[in-house]
Amino acid sequence: MLVNPEIQEKLWKFTIRSSYKSDYLLQPNERGKKIDLKNSFPAHTKNFVLELGSGWGEVAIELAKNDQQTGYLLMEKKVNRIIHTEKQRKTLGLENIRYMTVNFQWFFDELLEKEIFDKIIINFPDPWPKKKHHKNRLMQPHMIQQISSLLKPGGELLFATDYGPYARKTISLFRKFPEFLWKDKEYEFERPGFPISFFETEKRNEGKRIYYLKRTKPL
Repeated sequence: MLVNPEIQEKLWKFTIRSSYKSDYLLQPNERGKKIDLKNSFPAHTKNFVLELGSGWGEVAIELAKNDQQTGYLLMEKKVNRIIHTEKQRKTLGLENIRYMTVNFQWFFDELLEKEIFDKIIINFPDPWPKKKHHKNRLMQPHMIQQISSLLKPGGELLFATDYGPYARKTISLFRKFPEFLWKDKEYEFERPGFPISFFETEKRNEGKRIYYLKRTKPL
């Protein structure tokens, strides 16, 4: 997080500003006050899943449709994608999806309760392929630490990318964090039984190899 308080305050004001209005939008109002996730979903909700960069919502919609006792929080800064997802949610009558339009690389640890999520999903984040832009990648040591703090003991992180150098860098990063465990293999090229987004379908049709990483926070 940036050190300069004046810059932080400007970023915060930018973060809470959104053209999108909905009863399903969980937008922070007061800095320092965390989102009350448990009271933001139906009372029967037992588990929570966070998707960082939910895109057009295909993955979350499919998961939410098949597990309506789990609450799905979708963080997506592009409002047109949230609007598209909301149309699908409304058509299906799903009550277990909520949205946030904030940039999750800012104020991430200020917005959400610790050890609240059973699973965190990160699908195809921007790989920023040029070396001078690597600092903009989502998967950085501070972000991995924050993800760990949000996961329950036994919770899972699912990560996918079609960019080999980013996959290798992320695998290398995880090796430095003993609070994330892998089983059998550090990565796979298949993820059976998991929804496939339009973007992933495009990448597969282009012949791209997809790298899937799964990490578990110890009990």
